Amino acid sequence: MHILKAGLIKSGNFWLHTILHNIIDYSDFEYKSFIQNQPIYELAKTWDIDHLKGQININCLDITKNAVFYRISNIFRYPVDDMDDYINSSTLVWSHSQMSSHALTIMQKFDKIIYIVRDPRDVSISWSNFVFTPYVRRYFPFFTVDETNPEIYLNKNLTTIVSDWMNHVGGYLKHQKDLNIHFVFYERLLHDFDRELEKILEYLEIELDDAARGEIKEKVSFNNMRKDSPNHIRKGKLGQWVDILSDAQKEEVLEMATPLLKLLNYPLNSQIDSLPELPEKFPENLNLPDGKVVLLKPSNH
Repeated sequence: MHILKAGLIKSGNFWLHTILHNIIDYSDFEYKSFIQNQPIYELAKTWDIDHLKGQININCLDITKNAVFYRISNIFRYPVDDMDDYINSSTLVWSHSQMSSHALTIMQKFDKIIYIVRDPRDVSISWSNFVFTPYVRRYFPFFTVDETNPEIYLNKNLTTIVSDWMNHVGGYLKHQKDLNIHFVFYERLLHDFDRELEKILEYLEIELDDAARGEIKEKVSFNNMRKDSPNHIRKGKLGQWVDILSDAQKEEVLEMATPLLKLLNYPLNSQIDSLPELPEKFPENLNLPDGKVVLLKPSNH
């Protein structure tokens, strides 16, 4: 089996990737890794990225409109010369790539696609904190220019982040049926992990006993994961935007994203009394956003 895990940056990708990796480890499927068999892998072991333990082991794929690259962080990036060989050599692939006709062609080659969604208001807050971590300041310095703290960054870039969220999520929603994409909501993982794990296993057609599920749940708990990856795992909270965003910022988000928020059952006010979910049927006249992701790119080249 060859699985593609996709999602916009700071939507819970590392958490979902770790869950999927553990599922594979506990299943009968052989885990294959393209990156671990490349010459760069041994050199990567010497790089100073201890604060992101295990990142060099992730099969990270960037799909642009006319090319495909594999990479390690922002330190190494190289074209994929044989896409079929790459997929056949990778059991689990991670991608932040936006949807495009080229991406659609590539994604059709995978057996399973799992996409994670998170409330854009929490994505914007998480992203604004992430760009000031030592890791990003060293390897992605172009993300911040004049901004000096997360609050200033959030105020300056909120519109762009939410627009990127709409275009990224909307692009994958358009192809939910034809690619048979399984959507995972970050908020539902937090609220009822056992049920969401069950749905992931059903989609992957993998059976695990209660003991294996319990061990996976413990291994991917925020307390355990935060020890190894503090830059990727911060608080593990939902609805933090209620207390952090100003009234003006909340209104700004609603002016931009209300149709898509409503479609996915995200709250439109500060009263969080329901969980997001895919609608049973998409409205026939629904016009999903699907444009260029400007700010939240995995790299600048």
